Amino acid sequence: MRLHKKFFLVSGISLWTLAVVFALLPVWPHVYYRISPRASETLASTIAYTVTEEAGPINQPSISPSPTITPMPTPITKPLPDFDPSLPDKNGLIIDKIGVRGELHEGSDWKNILRQGIWRVPNFSTPDLASEPIILAAHRWGYLEWSASFRKLNSFYSLPQLKIGDKIKVVWEQREYEYTVYSTETGTGITDYKANIILYTCQLWNSPVRYFVYANRSN
Repeated sequence: MRLHKKFFLVSGISLWTLAVVFALLPVWPHVYYRISPRASETLASTIAYTVTEEAGPINQPSISPSPTITPMPTPITKPLPDFDPSLPDKNGLIIDKIGVRGELHEGSDWKNILRQGIWRVPNFSTPDLASEPIILAAHRWGYLEWSASFRKLNSFYSLPQLKIGDKIKVVWEQREYEYTVYSTETGTGITDYKANIILYTCQLWNSPVRYFVYANRSN
């Protein structure tokens, strides 16, 4: 009888321990970022240099300005969407499926820009042009000072949830461009520069693995 009681006690404790571990797994990164604020700064640098590190023999574009770089052309024959004065006058990204609705920030000062939210990587395209893809990057967990609501709207925390066929919208100069996801992957760098738009974020901590989403314009 005592052996049975001991068995059930140990089994119960083990099951509760496993339940707690699995319950905490999704929130552990958030806890880690709160107890280690410098982690966000470290990840900012890895996000910033993802495209640069992937520049290879096919002469892919780099983050750093260089007159010798020849971007891969991505012709878009579709006309510009209609101008809509009711749209925000600030350029932004909208991904309804994962609740993203944030402003696009420009420039090469990635240390400060990634702290503000979504970064359009410089030296690549804008929606109204078609010489190379638009590349957007953002943190998954963000910074200690970010509120939960700001993180929801401006981080790429849920980017891995996007699937083929999902829609991405970019508001650019009060015109709304819609893109359809055709491919997603994890890896250490971009593998398809033929997409009209590429989104990426880090997978976890200082891991070299990134989540990538590739989409083409659909409107």
